Amino acid sequence: MIQIAIIAGMNEQRVFIFIGNSGCGKGTQAALLREKMEAQDMEILRLELGDKFREFWQKSGYTAEKSNELATSGSLQPEFLAIHIWSHTLIDFFDSNKHLIADGVPRRIREAKVLDGALRFYGIEKPTIVYLNISPEVAKERMLARGRTDDDMIAIQTRLDWFETEVVRTLDFLQADDYYNFIEIDANKTIEEIHADIMNKAQI
Repeated sequence: MIQIAIIAGMNEQRVFIFIGNSGCGKGTQAALLREKMEAQDMEILRLELGDKFREFWQKSGYTAEKSNELATSGSLQPEFLAIHIWSHTLIDFFDSNKHLIADGVPRRIREAKVLDGALRFYGIEKPTIVYLNISPEVAKERMLARGRTDDDMIAIQTRLDWFETEVVRTLDFLQADDYYNFIEIDANKTIEEIHADIMNKAQI
């Protein structure tokens, strides 16, 4: 649901946190942002939480099995597991010379508070929240069109529902904190239009 990009330019690290409903195109927009950054000789650390979870589900073990069951039903993963996965990636691979693009965090307020602490620990100034606002109807169409095995109608509706009950509260929490620069993007548009809006509003 959510994507983060930390861009370090000159002596400054900038952070972009992408948040949006399933189907809003976070992964696509993160890839385009990465291309733009790498074209400027920026070293990127990519953290895509969805992919990290899919790798985790391939492992054997009680926790991986229970997590996979949640994913199959379209339910939200617990904060402790999401934090475990993305925080280890930051601890193991992030440093002052790298730029980070990530997605899938934070989804809940408690997770947002942990992420907030991490960004402040790394000395990131004025992270940018990029909210990819997509209508439920368009989101549903896009999820069905991508043809993933876990994108059945019940799971899709569950994701749409918990975005409204959980992630929107997280958005409100982040928007209310002046530590962040909050921008909203119309994600019902084409890929190219969305990308152009992000580049313009985020001043990249």
